[in-house]
Amino acid sequence: MKLALIAPFHALVLVLLTMRGLPPTRIAIQAGVLLLMCGLFAYRTAVQNQWNLLLSLLLGFLTLMVSVGNTGGLASPLLLAGLPILAGASVTLPSRFQRTVFFSSCAVGFTSLALLSHTPVGDLPPPLASHDSRPSAEYLIIAFASLAFTLATISRFGLYVSSAYERVALELATRREELCSEGEDRTRALEGVAARLAHEVKNPLAAIKGLSTHMARNATDPKSAERLAIVAAEADRLQSIVESYLSFSRGLEELHVAPTRPHDIARELALLLETRGADAGVTFEVTGSAEVELNADARKIRQVLLNLVLNAMQASPSGEKVTIDVGRACSVDGFLRMKVIDRGAGMTKEVLERIRKPYFTTREGGTGLGVAVARGLVEQHGGHIAWESAPGKGTAVMVDLPRCAHSAKEAQKRLPFPRCGALSELEHLASPRVGETSDASAPSEGAAEEPIPAR
Repeated sequence: MKLALIAPFHALVLVLLTMRGLPPTRIAIQAGVLLLMCGLFAYRTAVQNQWNLLLSLLLGFLTLMVSVGNTGGLASPLLLAGLPILAGASVTLPSRFQRTVFFSSCAVGFTSLALLSHTPVGDLPPPLASHDSRPSAEYLIIAFASLAFTLATISRFGLYVSSAYERVALELATRREELCSEGEDRTRALEGVAARLAHEVKNPLAAIKGLSTHMARNATDPKSAERLAIVAAEADRLQSIVESYLSFSRGLEELHVAPTRPHDIARELALLLETRGADAGVTFEVTGSAEVELNADARKIRQVLLNLVLNAMQASPSGEKVTIDVGRACSVDGFLRMKVIDRGAGMTKEVLERIRKPYFTTREGGTGLGVAVARGLVEQHGGHIAWESAPGKGTAVMVDLPRCAHSAKEAQKRLPFPRCGALSELEHLASPRVGETSDASAPSEGAAEEPIPAR
């Protein structure tokens, strides 16, 4: 119906040309074009489907070409009035075939006008003909009116398209928010199930490990002792996996900030993992300044370094060394940098892009949660973590921590698993009860407070 404005415009043009002396034959043609337009718009309003749309656009363009040819062909002041039809057809026609048919017909129509430009059809009739090599006043008035009509119509058409696009964008945004909300609720429900399952499985695993270890020590048959030792090792591995899921699902507790020396924490971890590293043929080296001090949560800094050092140890081949550097690399803008360096196989760019995502792992039997937990703890302090790696050149993990973690409270809101009502409930489920063994803060025998590695 926006194109119905063409009919009143052509009616005004017909009145003007009739009053200014247009030849009777041409007046009759213009009147016939006007009546055909009115009938065409009435038909289009009554019957609406995609083929009637194509037919109405073709007939509308044909009547326009007749009107243009009747008033001077390609020199007609009404030529610009065809642009709204072309713009409307380019958007409203639903298929490529229909658009091809329509614009092919338009090309044929303009070619015909060009061929007729050197015939009497191409001559400007009075009162549109020029006088003394100057365009007539009637020609200028109609040309200006055609331009104004075209600009107004295309402007309204553009506003209509923009409004439709905004409605679609808002609708898509609403649907996306609904899907995200539904996915978040489902994820929290799954986290709740995982936390309950992990909490219920942890204590039986501790009992299995303790009993199998005790029976292995007292076994007289070497094969039985070996099999019981395997049972204890597998129970220990399962318990480590359970601890990692609990650490991830509980969210982040409040920081307990106190003066902390990261070098001392790194040295303690090196001693703690010395036996485990010896079994893997890996040694540990702690470098940097022993005097550097931070205001941070020592327990969480220890958790971060432990996850990263275990990753580095597992990525290192036998005979290599893992380096923990504290404060030597750089210390600028109130931040301290710690590095964990391994001499393993390194990681590709594709792996580096995905290493931050929870549950992504390149190690068989890994959970992919160690890096996510470490990153969350670092960002809770207001710091950030980054990786440098290349295939065959090992991996260096840089942890930048602020000198004072008190400025990091706002960062907790941006964490991938912030502390909230649902996760607080999971934390309550994961907390020890009377008569049960405690969680990661008090590991069972042989666990040595070690969380699960990330890779």
